[in-house]
Parts: sequence; C-alpha cells; structure tokens
Amino acid sequence: MNAPRRAFTLFEVLISIAIFLLLAGGIFASVQAAFSASNQVALSQLDSERAEAFQNLLRKFFATLPPETKVELRQRRLSGRGDVVELLAWPVPAFLRFGENANDGVALAGLPDGRGNFRVSLGYFSADDPPEKRDRVLEEGTWLPLLPDVKTLTWRLAPARNPVLTDKWDTASGRPGLAELSYQTTSGAGGTYAYWIPPLQRRLTGPAANPGAPADGGGGGGPPKPPEDGGDNAETAPEENAPAP
Repeated sequence: MNAPRRAFTLFEVLISIAIFLLLAGGIFASVQAAFSASNQVALSQLDSERAEAFQNLLRKFFATLPPETKVELRQRRLSGRGDVVELLAWPVPAFLRFGENANDGVALAGLPDGRGNFRVSLGYFSADDPPEKRDRVLEEGTWLPLLPDVKTLTWRLAPARNPVLTDKWDTASGRPGLAELSYQTTSGAGGTYAYWIPPLQRRLTGPAANPGAPADGGGGGGPPKPPEDGGDNAETAPEENAPAP
C-alpha cells in the first residue's frame, strides 16, 4: 500500500508567505535607498556644475565690459510678484550681443518663482528706449533662467578708487571697479563672490617723447658728433705722400 502524501498545512503556507514578504520588503527598501542616494548625488553634481557655469559667466561679463558701458543697480517692484533686485548694464559685452543693435542692454535680476525663492535670470532691453518703456519690456519680456532655487540674493558695487560697497548705484556714479554678489540656494550652496572690473586707461594722443633727447631739451638722439678739426683733442690723419720713417 502507498503511504499517504503529506501536504502543507495552512499555518505553514502563511509562515512562508510572511517570510517572502519580509525578504521582498527588505530588498525593495535597499534598492529604493540606493536609487535615492544616486539621485541626491546627481542633483548635487548638477547644482555644482550650474553654479560654476554661473560664476564663469559673471567673471567674463564683468571682465569684458565695454569702455562706454553704463551700470545701474536698483530695486524694482513687479506687479503681483514683489520686489526685484536688478543689475542693468548697457551696451553689453560682445559675447552677449545677439541682436543687430549694438546699444542693447542686459539685466541680471532675481525674479520671484512663486514659491518664496528667486530665480536669477537674464533679460534684454534696448538702451534707446525711455525708462518707462524699458521697464515695461523687462516686465513683459522673456527671461533666460541662469540659477534657480535661490533663497537670498544681494548685489553690491564699489568705485575703483574707493572700494566701499553699496547696494545702490546709478549711471551718475560712473564705472564701478568692484562687484560683489552674495547668494544662497535652497540646497545650501552659494557664498559671497567678488568680481574685478578692469578700469579705463587713458591713451596718449601727443607725439611720443624721444628717449635720446638730453635733459635740457636740445638736440635729438643718435651717436655723438666727433670734435671739429683743430681742437686740442682732434686727431690728425696721416698724409698719403709722407715719407716713410
């Protein structure tokens, strides 16, 4: 006679299912933690690359300002969006000039993003327009986002001969010699960065001074003239038909 086959009891099946669920949950939690850590590293690397590109843009921007550029630092209120800190400069450097008008200006502003933070953006305007039209173009125009999720943003400028930083600057203040930006993002990145602005150099328009001229102003450069014949120090040339000694 064949022995009766022993089957799994309901209790054993439930224990097996419980063990399987525990193993599956542990594996799922480990995989999810690995994916989360990977995403955090990728986001941190992306923030670092974006911040570095932003700093390189600002360094090149201030280092290549044209001699005739006018700079203005102001705070403007946008309708329904709050206050905006704007840094205006016109005409722009050549690498930021996309239009045919060489007198175009650029604005660097921290625009509210609607979530309590700012988005540093780049906007264009025409310096030939009156201030009212310029503000309207900036408010209704398209902005190029450069740095998102900024919690705090502060611009300060200083003249070249008196490096005292101020948060207000108009065109009557002349060409700044130093710019400082302080910002902090929601991820904790940021800091305080200073940008040197090359000063204007004067060009000499008169004739260049002759380095060989004497101190009294007479004569010019060149080798000295030999003394005239008959002087005490004059050398006498030998005669061609003189008898040999």
